[in-house]
Amino acid sequence: MTGARAAFVDRDGVVDALVPDPATGEPESPLGPDDVALLPGAASALRALSEAGWVIVCVSNQPAAAKGTVTVERLGEVHARVLALLAAEGAGFDAFKLCLHHPGGIVPELTGECDCRKPAPGMLLSAARELGIDLERSWMIGDTDSDVLAGQAAGCKTVLVEHPPSVHKRNGLARADVVAPDLTGAVTVVLGFDRVN
Repeated sequence: MTGARAAFVDRDGVVDALVPDPATGEPESPLGPDDVALLPGAASALRALSEAGWVIVCVSNQPAAAKGTVTVERLGEVHARVLALLAAEGAGFDAFKLCLHHPGGIVPELTGECDCRKPAPGMLLSAARELGIDLERSWMIGDTDSDVLAGQAAGCKTVLVEHPPSVHKRNGLARADVVAPDLTGAVTVVLGFDRVN
């Protein structure tokens, strides 16, 4: 029996907008619920995937707590806000995995190497085990090289979303199967590929 098809979707820069980091000014993940805003078309794109029968799994690196920038609880509030905004538009995830670790962190219990922080494929692999997902039939959609590499390491096809504020997280070395301008474009590719295969 073949497992379910899944779309593994990065969160920040794909579903919700990046915000200026208070320390560097670079566009990064929101650090408070009031900073969360969905990107245009993101909710409708997720709805289209769901209506087509895809399992949607959010997989997101969230290292701010490891770095001592915010608390784990605060990151939970941010994620809850993303979920609430999606739900208000009739969209959501079937599951989500958040990696709170960082090798250069300062909070001991969250600091060090792990198998879940992208580009490692741990979040995708654990979701596949838990949900009966066929990784070869699945896609990873993200806006960074780490997303593409994680998807490839898990055995998925990959879409790189070329979100302009995320450009500092792409060096061109990770070669996705497809490039799209946003989540809507990525979902169009995934659903189109599914129809012809």
